[in-house]
Amino acid sequence: MCAGRSREGFREIRAEEAALLERLLAREFPGSAELREQLRTITLAEIDADGSLRLSTRSSVRAAVGRRIPVEASYVDRDRVRVHLLLHVVDGYLDELEVLREDSGPIMSRPADQAELDFDQA
Repeated sequence: MCAGRSREGFREIRAEEAALLERLLAREFPGSAELREQLRTITLAEIDADGSLRLSTRSSVRAAVGRRIPVEASYVDRDRVRVHLLLHVVDGYLDELEVLREDSGPIMSRPADQAELDFDQA
């Protein structure tokens, strides 16, 4: 619910962003059903040029996840460098989708454009 966080700069989620988050949350893990419920009222703000997103939900449904990053995935960028997607949950609520490239270079192909994601073991 992002208590104490300003909602300034937040916007409605786009279809491709929703689809990416739904793909990440399609895997079953403790709290995944509650996080999928939170997606129904999600808004977001772009954090950086790599596509990282600050997430905010109006849902009161709290997820009992086992760790701050309950799911992570990756894909190979056009130049064959791996890009990681880490979904952060804070106090039971969706908080951030962190997108980072292993070599810290600029991301060439956006996460939402990926047909295949490799899921890391949680």
